[in-house]
Amino acid sequence: MTIIITHPGSAHLDDFLSTCLVIYRAGNIEEVHRREPTQEEINDPHIWKLDVGDKHEPDLNCYDHHQYAMNDCTLSLLLKEWGLLDKALKVHTWLKIVIANDVGGAREVTKILNVSYTAIECLSSYVERTVLELFQKKKKFKKGTALFSLMKIIGRKFFTEIDEYFTLREELEGKIEFLRIKNVPIVSCYKDIEFSRMLVRLLNEKKREVFQDEKGGIAIYPNTRPPGTIALSRYHDDKRIDFTRISHYEKVKFAHPQGFFASLEPLSEYELEQYIKDAIVGKDSSS
Repeated sequence: MTIIITHPGSAHLDDFLSTCLVIYRAGNIEEVHRREPTQEEINDPHIWKLDVGDKHEPDLNCYDHHQYAMNDCTLSLLLKEWGLLDKALKVHTWLKIVIANDVGGAREVTKILNVSYTAIECLSSYVERTVLELFQKKKKFKKGTALFSLMKIIGRKFFTEIDEYFTLREELEGKIEFLRIKNVPIVSCYKDIEFSRMLVRLLNEKKREVFQDEKGGIAIYPNTRPPGTIALSRYHDDKRIDFTRISHYEKVKFAHPQGFFASLEPLSEYELEQYIKDAIVGKDSSS
């Protein structure tokens, strides 16, 4: 029977997420044990040792980072072995912080993010703490249990988002339009494409590439609420843009009362441009 052994006691994102990834990627894990491995188990390549074992030997499926001058955590060791660390860091922007926290502690995180310990405490996730506590309380759990199934879902999503990001980035080549309306930068991609969180993220990245450090602007992309509509969203709380100005227009399904978002029925490019112009405060100095 193929098992994973990780350390007992306090659970951290490093050992938890590493276990999630192996559960999904290995595909043959039957049980997870939270204890120290025996020497015989350390030398058994059919048993995964994550964050335990006092050695890093991929041939033995032993991924422990507790050696002198090791600047990795178990999660980054696994991703390096799979040739995915650079891609994972690109897609999962939070991953850098998880690695830094496990290697250098909260002090290292405060330096990277340039925030105080108080800010880090305020940003602590209640959901994350609750899931880690569930994991921490288990000395052993099997395939088919709720926790095992949840961890497999998390592992699958981790890899799926990497694939989605790079596939969609290639698909979007030549499809994104960049323009200015009344001197406001616009990033548009809403035709023949489905909405996804990754699409919105890639539009943000492309905006930074094309318009560089220019703040503000509008993103246009497909919307799902309600289905078949078009989303208009402003960047950086750009005060030049207020979608409540067009809330009464025929094809506006919804305009947020704070003015930062609007949902439109399908309309012609000419109509869309007119709606955007009317949502922008100020003179039409450039289009």
